[in-house]
Amino acid sequence: MAYIVLVDDDTSVLKPLTEQLESEGHKVSAFQSSLKASDFLKENDCDLAIFDIKMPELNGHQLLKEVRLKKPVLPIIFLSSKNEEQDELIGFTLGADDYITKPFSKHLLLARVTAVLRRHEVSIPDLETKTIKASELEINKERHLVTWMKKPVNLTVTESMLLLSLANRPGLVKSRSQLMDAAYDGTIYVSDRTIDSHVRNIRNKLKQVDPTCDIISTVHGLGYKLKV
Repeated sequence: MAYIVLVDDDTSVLKPLTEQLESEGHKVSAFQSSLKASDFLKENDCDLAIFDIKMPELNGHQLLKEVRLKKPVLPIIFLSSKNEEQDELIGFTLGADDYITKPFSKHLLLARVTAVLRRHEVSIPDLETKTIKASELEINKERHLVTWMKKPVNLTVTESMLLLSLANRPGLVKSRSQLMDAAYDGTIYVSDRTIDSHVRNIRNKLKQVDPTCDIISTVHGLGYKLKV
């Protein structure tokens, strides 16, 4: 089971969520204060973090930015009381792995947690590391490590799985639904805009490493492909 850090200023949400996660065997550290959570995460490791977006002190977006400075690959799920697409797009742009709108059922929460943790699992190969290569791009399939021209690219696990789907068949157009299945393991539906946000993030992170990198093509009306 996983060690999860949960942050929500509303005790009526925080307590039942903690109980639900602990009932599944997870260890939970729960915080009402996003500042205290930030301090804790700077000094302690965990397997997953769940942040409410609308909080005083630091909101969820600000908290994610702070945490990402020291833990660039920590999987993070956002909670929001408003079903606002803009909040969702901002969250994914900042590097969140998933987004859940309140109110939600216990089963939905646990399914999302399980899916994110499964995507983030690191398996150590017995014999040799399996690496996908395309042009100057290399992706370690087991560890979700991505490099461009031998330089590390700090992608989230969801982003690396989406890029891996494109790199497995360079030149082949992948629809947004195919990329959705690859990145979310076929267990969760997200909108086309979410996939577009992930692709935009990947492009931006590749350009941070190499401003000339332009390996992902948009095929209008169809989806995306990796240039060969």
